[in-house]
Amino acid sequence: MAVAVISRTDLPALLLDPRANPEPMVFVTDDPALARMARRRGFRTATGELTDPRVFRRARIGPEDRVLFHLPRLTDLNRCLAALLKVVPDAAVAALLEPGRAAPRRWKERVLFIPTGQIGTVCLRSELEKAATRRMLAGIRSLFEGAEKVLLLVQDDPDPDGLASALALRALLGRNRLTAVIGAFGAVTRPENVAMVRLLDIQVETITPKSLGRFDRIALLDVQPLHSPDIPLRVDLVIDHHPKRAQCRARVADIRPKYGATSTIMTEYLLASDTPISQRLATALIYGIKTDTQLLGRDTTPMDVSAFAALYPLANHALLRRIDRPQFPRRDLPSLSHALNHARIVDDILFAHLGPLTREDVVPFIADFGLEVEAVEWSVVSGVYGGKLVVSVRSYGTGRSAGEVVKAAFEPFGSAGGHKAMAKAVIPLDNVPDECVDHETWVQGRFLNALHQRAKARCPDNGRAPGNGSDPTCARP
Repeated sequence: MAVAVISRTDLPALLLDPRANPEPMVFVTDDPALARMARRRGFRTATGELTDPRVFRRARIGPEDRVLFHLPRLTDLNRCLAALLKVVPDAAVAALLEPGRAAPRRWKERVLFIPTGQIGTVCLRSELEKAATRRMLAGIRSLFEGAEKVLLLVQDDPDPDGLASALALRALLGRNRLTAVIGAFGAVTRPENVAMVRLLDIQVETITPKSLGRFDRIALLDVQPLHSPDIPLRVDLVIDHHPKRAQCRARVADIRPKYGATSTIMTEYLLASDTPISQRLATALIYGIKTDTQLLGRDTTPMDVSAFAALYPLANHALLRRIDRPQFPRRDLPSLSHALNHARIVDDILFAHLGPLTREDVVPFIADFGLEVEAVEWSVVSGVYGGKLVVSVRSYGTGRSAGEVVKAAFEPFGSAGGHKAMAKAVIPLDNVPDECVDHETWVQGRFLNALHQRAKARCPDNGRAPGNGSDPTCARP
């Protein structure tokens, strides 16, 4: 990705500093003196007639680049925009607009116009990203235009980030709950998520693979194919903040692993398009960011902070408090007691196995709690629910990525992955090697092998995936 400036003035060169930006910047002009000045400022330059598409090819402007125009005369701007978009029709374009000039109607939906009088109150670099977001959104809207019924698919046990992102996409598409169904292959189970669905009146339809044929378009929010065996490999849209899976096949994909939450991406779409954000939607999105970043304390980026700040005055904070503090059911107290009494600490890693559970969400709840134990840097908690072995991992994010370790340890047996400081694996019990009847020992062995990168030395085929014979990690570490 690069930033291309197309100008007949020195203003953009004075506002943008190529030496302070990681991406390359090119200055395109028909004025040789202006080109020399831009080169002294650190720009790569290209010169030629600005209405000739060949000058933009020489400048190597591509569809992933951000383009800024500053041509004071509107007639020049119209002609140069037409020449650029002939070469790069998908470029994200912004244009500085002189005082008293109205944005040309021809380009109003295609170009982000920035009055020069606003310079100083807006960040020009941020405005270029806003132009890119608007362009991406235009492609998404075009993809869903004309579809009678669409599915907004979230993970099997929907979490706040996925639910909020689905609500946001529905708003961005201008649809309602009848034409844009929020669906999942499983039910909402975690207490605070149940409270969120109830208090914010979010209807989540439980679907089956056979019911996918009812929908003209399918969008995945905060999830990708292979997270669940039921999710189709080919979908229309994926918007997610988890690391991209190689098997992800989508007509349009916006995957940003550096972001702390998919809700942040959706908030950027809403703000860039000036889509109204209701109190209900703001409350959902801010809760989605809060839960995935642990209140901006984990896997957080400046983008997450900016989105949180934009949503904060719009949200219902009394409702947020009610969602965030659901009562802990009495029937799950034995699981908590078992975890505290049988936890095992190896070096700075706390391991706890809960055995059979009545609710899956007890596992991540106790994993969060385990990280609070003195001198513990990793919390690894497992339990059995619904015929599956569930493993939740938490860390302070200062060493190896929790997501990478969990993938290395458990992906041959089920779904596994996550972020720098939190990760999860869900393994069908049938996939656990037959000789590993002690789930606690197996989880510990595989995790320690992966964490210390011993798996390859001890087990060249990555620990014997299902059907490949005995698993040496069944031995107590």
